[in-house]
Amino acid sequence: MKALELEAALRRARSSAERVLWFGAILGTELGQLVVIVGGSAIEVYTSGWYVSGDIDLVGERNAVIEILERWEFKKHGRLWSRDDLGVWVDAVGRDYTGDTRKLLEVTTPFGKVKLASVEDLIAKRLIETKVWPRGGTELFDQALALASEYDGQIDWEYVTKVATRDLAGDLVPELRRRVVRGPPRQG
Repeated sequence: MKALELEAALRRARSSAERVLWFGAILGTELGQLVVIVGGSAIEVYTSGWYVSGDIDLVGERNAVIEILERWEFKKHGRLWSRDDLGVWVDAVGRDYTGDTRKLLEVTTPFGKVKLASVEDLIAKRLIETKVWPRGGTELFDQALALASEYDGQIDWEYVTKVATRDLAGDLVPELRRRVVRGPPRQG
């Protein structure tokens, strides 16, 4: 796909979450392998845009990803790549997904398939980050809480506890579970 085709495709997205998914699928098609959307951008998709990340965090073969981004006229800014005219910032965080790959969610888009980090891995990582980055702790914990509230009945809490405990954040899991909001789905 050429840069102009990418622009046209992304401009048709009806939401920021849809744009994240479409970008990941288009990139995966160009790479010839699925990429995994992780971090805040995955949370953005799972929360239907309640949380907006600002960049697209993805796992894929870094050198190949960079080659495609350059072809699409993205510019490097530190570790991020951007197309200001599209409002797209990309962080190619690595080649390997560090969570349980069996828990990845595969999503089909009009541009192919893309994978999302599991809700469990996202929750555990936000709890870990709450401990590591105390100044961002409330916001990070709130992101974990939003995911936990939205997907509580589907979450493997034993796995979340195992991952969080491995990085000394297991004590936050009971607090998170106490604060899960049950009830009708969150609006807009």
